[in-house]
Amino acid sequence: MKKGTTTDRLTVNDVLDRADVLWLALSDEDGPYCVPVNHARSGDVLYIHSGLKGRKADILRTGSVVAFSAATDLVFKPATEHACSMGYRFRSVCGTATPEELSGDAFMHALDALTLKYGGEAMPYHEKGLTITTAFALTITSATARTKE
Repeated sequence: MKKGTTTDRLTVNDVLDRADVLWLALSDEDGPYCVPVNHARSGDVLYIHSGLKGRKADILRTGSVVAFSAATDLVFKPATEHACSMGYRFRSVCGTATPEELSGDAFMHALDALTLKYGGEAMPYHEKGLTITTAFALTITSATARTKE
């Protein structure tokens, strides 16, 4: 395992909970596709939302394994004497997950988790917005955290 990496769930969960953006790596017959999404975590599940139509939703509906990454605590480290010393301090997570489209109470639970993470409180939804939105549970199958100081 690379220096500074761990599979410790507390470390992985801390990065996932604090990261503002989750990057999803997907693939279909047109090739690879990477997209940033909002996310919320509960246990080993990441919740995301999507429009009903589009490439992301189509790929996720297949149930094929997806990859994801997220990062927090990004601090630029300027070069001191040579370019090779330039870089970033960070904490990150890379992993894989299996997607499942949600409906009913599970759909609302996912939206509520996202609203709480990004809005800080429960909020009402516009009925029109709910009719054009779907949510997915991404069950984490593997995850590794890395810290670089």
